[in-house]
Amino acid sequence: MLDLRAPDGRRATILVEIKRRLDPVAVPRVLEQMQSWADRSALASPQAVFLVAAPYLGERTRDRLRDSALNYLDLTGNTFMAFEDPAVYIRTQGAAKDPNRASRPMRSLRGVKSAQIVRTLVDLRPPLGVRQIAELAKTDPGNVSRVLDLLERDDLIQRNPQGGVQRVDWSELLKTWSRDYSVTGSNRFATYLDPRGLSNFLSRLRSLPESTRYAVTGSLAAARLAPVAPARLGVAFVEDATAVADALGLVSAEAGANVMLLEPKGEYVFDRRRNDEGVFYVAPSQVAVDLLTGSGRNPSEAEELLDWMRKNEDAWRA
Repeated sequence: MLDLRAPDGRRATILVEIKRRLDPVAVPRVLEQMQSWADRSALASPQAVFLVAAPYLGERTRDRLRDSALNYLDLTGNTFMAFEDPAVYIRTQGAAKDPNRASRPMRSLRGVKSAQIVRTLVDLRPPLGVRQIAELAKTDPGNVSRVLDLLERDDLIQRNPQGGVQRVDWSELLKTWSRDYSVTGSNRFATYLDPRGLSNFLSRLRSLPESTRYAVTGSLAAARLAPVAPARLGVAFVEDATAVADALGLVSAEAGANVMLLEPKGEYVFDRRRNDEGVFYVAPSQVAVDLLTGSGRNPSEAEELLDWMRKNEDAWRA
């Protein structure tokens, strides 16, 4: 318990809860605990404020603390303190990653297996059992359990007593995944020029043999559902960029490119792709995460698409 005094004599009591670690799912319990402590403490003033301290607080934990009107600080410099009387406002940015990650349980959605599981959880409505998710994501139940443990700690899913998933906060899950995934960093890519423009690029895709597997993503895919502005770059996942570029008559280019072909490291990018007027597009969930990690106006296009997905969940989620 700390006592904060202003020069004019006004004071506030700061009730401090120190945690070794705090996951987002535990924030409501911390708030309840601190409210109970304040009610029982005869020393707490009516202006008592709550402060949570820890060696490190993750981004989603910090968001939950602010949403719960809880102040916080960690030893890396992440700080948020907002008191009304006396007036105090401090907000600083510390480490974006836990500096002591080696001692922590699984904290990342990096890699193909995690991506497969995330796509399954986003695209399919719960309830979903662990073995069911493993079969759909083409991985083993052990991987699924480890990812679900992480997502439960981050309050992105709710599980039933049997360990299966009964609720998914899919939009926040996509945003969380985007911190460990990158459309260009997680896939091999090459850039090209279609001299006749993006309309010709889409038209030529329709002429590809059925044996050529591809799926359009990025701005062209988002524009079908939530148009923002005309696309400047055509992006598509393909199995062999060189072969597809030759088939489409694309010219290799670094400057002035208007087409990007991505060779994915995982099959999940093709899961639940859709044919629209003869062109195959990735699922909206894949479009969203690709745009979230893209450049320029891509993140704002992603937000428009996510808004459409929230309003039209029946149109894309099985």
